[in-house]
Amino acid sequence: MKESKATIDLRSDTVTKQNQAIKDAMYHAQAGDYAYGEDLPVNELVDYCKELFQVEDALFVTGGMFANRLAIGCQTLPGDEVITHYNYHVNFFDSAGNAKVNNIVFNCIHNNSGILSTDDVHQAIESKPRYKIFSQVRLVTIENSINGFNGKIYPIEQQIQLYHYLQNRGINLHLDGARIFNVHVENKIPLSEYAKYTDTMSFCFSKGLGAPFGSMLLGKKQTIEKARTMQIWLGSGYHQIGYYAGAAKYALENNILRLNYDNSLAKVLADKIKLLPGINLIYPYPETNILAFSIKSLNITNDDFIAECQKHGLLLFPWLEGHIRAVVHMGITGNDINKAAEIIETVVSRFNN
Repeated sequence: MKESKATIDLRSDTVTKQNQAIKDAMYHAQAGDYAYGEDLPVNELVDYCKELFQVEDALFVTGGMFANRLAIGCQTLPGDEVITHYNYHVNFFDSAGNAKVNNIVFNCIHNNSGILSTDDVHQAIESKPRYKIFSQVRLVTIENSINGFNGKIYPIEQQIQLYHYLQNRGINLHLDGARIFNVHVENKIPLSEYAKYTDTMSFCFSKGLGAPFGSMLLGKKQTIEKARTMQIWLGSGYHQIGYYAGAAKYALENNILRLNYDNSLAKVLADKIKLLPGINLIYPYPETNILAFSIKSLNITNDDFIAECQKHGLLLFPWLEGHIRAVVHMGITGNDINKAAEIIETVVSRFNN
């Protein structure tokens, strides 16, 4: 897809462009051979993350889908069941990958909150026979922020309650924290608190933090050792990867607090478009950097709406038919948000006539 310089890209925060400081961090990184444990920037990044999240071990991997897949693979066996929400990333975007690679079965909870309560999980466990020849629940996965619920913040109290419930049943908990830093700047809860009440946790460097590559998987040393082995088995071993690790560490050290700006701009855009005729803001109202709106009242397809926005220089993401998502990220300014709102208003006016 060819873009002009004037294009405002709100499809995802994965499209974030690297600024000069990130590029400089990559240029000056002294990469070694990761396979021999000699890539100093990777070692420094891992140690930094272990300290930041107060965990036993950490593993630098290619991206969020791979981190989640490793977390599931190293805590389950083929035929095991993983309980999650149908709208979480691990199911919504990666059910096929987990079926193929991990050979697990998803038991998906459907509710309108996006939060897995202990009652929800208990009912899911009890919804099938659990004799030894049947699928066993080994893992529950949650997400924070919740992509499919407009970046909704998963309450830490709910996570703690669920963690203790699962611990008593011998079931592990994984937290997909791809955008946990957008959450952290909003509620000021220490990052270590999220890691404390989960068995494994992942987060992404290449979204709002602005690094070009990578995610981190966190957990107990024994679990991460299993994940490290699985990483190699799946062909994702590294040699000189320190250039990316240098960028990731710079992003962690310098770009967390600026996420407040992204979160605030998402709210500004939501406020600007929520009263447009033919546009219905999809709730919850944005708590972090994601918002969504419905165009069903316009009686047009996503393709038509998105194509018309693109003609005017705005890129948006078609979540489901009639459901459009916008994600604010580094490089998007207040002027961009004002212009995006004007474009949406122009497009809506065209289809309302």
